[in-house]
Amino acid sequence: MKITVIGAGLAGLTAAHRLQQAGFSVNVFEREQTPGGRMAEAHDKGLNYLTGARLIYSFSKSVMGLIRELDLTDQLCHGLAIPVSTCSLAGEHSVQISPGPQLLLNSPLSYNQRLRLLRLGVGVTGRRFSTNPDRLLDWQHSDKGTLYEFLKQRSLDQASQIYIEPIFRGARGWRMTDVSPSFFLSTTANMYGSHAYTFTDGIGLLTEQLAQNLDVTYCADVKKVSRAASGGSELSYESKGLMHSTHTDLVICAVPGSLPLSIVSQPTPEESQFFRRVKYSSGHIVHFGIDSLVEPSVRFFSRDVNPSIAAVEIVDQSNIPSSYLSRLSVYLSPEAVRERKSQQVVDRELPAIWNDLPDDAARHLDLGYEHVVQQKIKNMLPVFYPGYLKDLSRFVSYQTSGKKLIYYAGDYLSHALLGGACRSGEDVAQAIILDWTD
Repeated sequence: MKITVIGAGLAGLTAAHRLQQAGFSVNVFEREQTPGGRMAEAHDKGLNYLTGARLIYSFSKSVMGLIRELDLTDQLCHGLAIPVSTCSLAGEHSVQISPGPQLLLNSPLSYNQRLRLLRLGVGVTGRRFSTNPDRLLDWQHSDKGTLYEFLKQRSLDQASQIYIEPIFRGARGWRMTDVSPSFFLSTTANMYGSHAYTFTDGIGLLTEQLAQNLDVTYCADVKKVSRAASGGSELSYESKGLMHSTHTDLVICAVPGSLPLSIVSQPTPEESQFFRRVKYSSGHIVHFGIDSLVEPSVRFFSRDVNPSIAAVEIVDQSNIPSSYLSRLSVYLSPEAVRERKSQQVVDRELPAIWNDLPDDAARHLDLGYEHVVQQKIKNMLPVFYPGYLKDLSRFVSYQTSGKKLIYYAGDYLSHALLGGACRSGEDVAQAIILDWTD
């Protein structure tokens, strides 16, 4: 049996890896020149930056298991060894990726806020033993109302303003009025005592290693997938300006959840209903190459402080192959990204961000920068809005209810962290093994 995976991101590569282990013949089509999707690094005229994900969390069972299996544990290193802070009307305050007692003992929060936050943390941490950190569906009971409403009802406005809102805007491109509490609660339950990693050779090492052991066709942009009347599926794809077609027995569509309806011909009613409801946040990041050493840091901004900029990051590039000693990256806010979507974009024109830059960042750029990259991420992260998990539960039941010709994998089916993408790939591989192994 021949299985074709569309997309060489973490979800697609994990599915292909597990199926190949089970004895299936698997090939992968990837429209880019390299693997990884949103788990990779990009290079533009000597300027290096991430395509999406930056951190691997130690609580992720799927990713950490895969890392151990591929013998990559010794390549792990701390993912954020630089100062991280949030800026709100209450001032600038340092934050820890793995929250602990210091958040309660040494923070600007009032005594009542600390006590309420402690109660919430203790309550959700107890669920870490009965839930899978890579499976958001385990938190379906929290899929009601928005995160903003959830925190307000518990009088956690100060904690929300100082810590939660700036990080959600800058790191995820989400507004708290758009998402349910499920993601916040599921990650909070597992963050305490965890570690955030990357690889010494870059975040893309895992997907690169997976791809090396698989049959991957690059620069193959799949345009259409259709179920064949005689069985199996037909794929049409573009490569080097030419159109090609091929037949395969099964297809795994491991692309962002906003894309299947544009490439799958005559989707089933279940597919049509679900994929019309999948939503993604978008990102717009402006990277500047600086030919001087600048102290690394990451700062997240609340909307009240900076409505157009969500984060500013400075990265030391002196220890990696790069033409620049430092990279300064400006993350536009969700509001600014939405506004720019409705405006006509002039090629090479930079967003109007200069007046909103922090003073020190503006000074660094005023001294001169060598190269600029505008990174636009159309499908940045799935938006788990109130009610989404109910739709997701129905679709997961459909996908695992017997033999299919087309299966789906991606973080939107599990969790908006790398662990979710990896778990989704494992889940779809297991479904195929159960359905199609005699």
